[in-house]
Amino acid sequence: MPEVSFRAVLVGKNVVSDPFGGKNIKLELIEEREVPMPMIIEGRGQELAREIAPIVRQVMRSLPFTGAGRIAVPRLTIWLTEDEWDRLEPKPDIGDELIITIKSKNIEIRGT
Repeated sequence: MPEVSFRAVLVGKNVVSDPFGGKNIKLELIEEREVPMPMIIEGRGQELAREIAPIVRQVMRSLPFTGAGRIAVPRLTIWLTEDEWDRLEPKPDIGDELIITIKSKNIEIRGT
C-alpha cells in the first residue's frame, strides 16, 4: 500500500484555552526545503545570466524568510488536550525532528 513520508521540525508549542475552560496544546510542525534558484534561460542573454546568477543566489539567501537558502513550509498542526499531553512520553520539544508517515487512514509520528 502506498505511503507518504516526510521529515518535519517542531517549531511551535503553545498552550491555548478551549471554550470549556480546559487547556489544549498546539504543536506546529514545518518542513525545511531548499529555496529554488532562478533558472538560467538559454539564448542571447545566456552570458549575462551566468554573470548575474551568483548575485541573484546571494540575494535569495539573504531574504528574511529564508535561512541559509532554506525556507520553512508549514506541514502539520496537532492539537492535544492537556490529559493527552500529560500521557505523551517522551514529549517532543522545540527543534526536535520527527518523521511523519501517512499510510491508508493511519498517521504515524516518530522521532528520528
